[in-house]
Amino acid sequence: MRFINQEVKLTVDNVDRYSSATPQESRHGPLLPNTIRALIVGHSGCGKTNLVFALLTNINGIRFHNVYIYSKTLDQPKYKMLCDILKDIDGVQLFTFYDNEEVIPPEKALPNSVFIFDDIICENQNIVRSYFSRGRHNRIDVCYLAQSFSRVPKQLLRDNSNFIVLFKQDETNLKHVYLDH
Repeated sequence: MRFINQEVKLTVDNVDRYSSATPQESRHGPLLPNTIRALIVGHSGCGKTNLVFALLTNINGIRFHNVYIYSKTLDQPKYKMLCDILKDIDGVQLFTFYDNEEVIPPEKALPNSVFIFDDIICENQNIVRSYFSRGRHNRIDVCYLAQSFSRVPKQLLRDNSNFIVLFKQDETNLKHVYLDH
């Protein structure tokens, strides 16, 4: 491929400053992006669920009104403890899904929500793709937990992620990360 310098140019200006009176701060504070499309990747038992737990319960973590969890392992103690914590907080709702067919599309999810997709790499990924591509328009943050970066679908998931946490990875997965980002 060859790049050829063109005499006629198209200037692209950032018009965000014209669309609102004041610059918006991240709704999650200074540590996190305004909308999160997170990939959290690591082997079994490395701490992925602990990290999500911290993001949901720490004052410097994700700020939300609703939590949606789609997982084949909803019965694990950490999710049970999270359910116990969230049920005591006024105004916070928790929704869980075990089957792919039950998961609602992003347009039906409540705003100011976080959606956790945990250990569903073997399931149909279309619903996850819809959250990674359209969730931010409805103020829905997404966390996708997986054991292998290379197994996470590239189109719409890896390509749209803006927050990546990698626990120890093998050389193949690190190469995918390097080539993608």
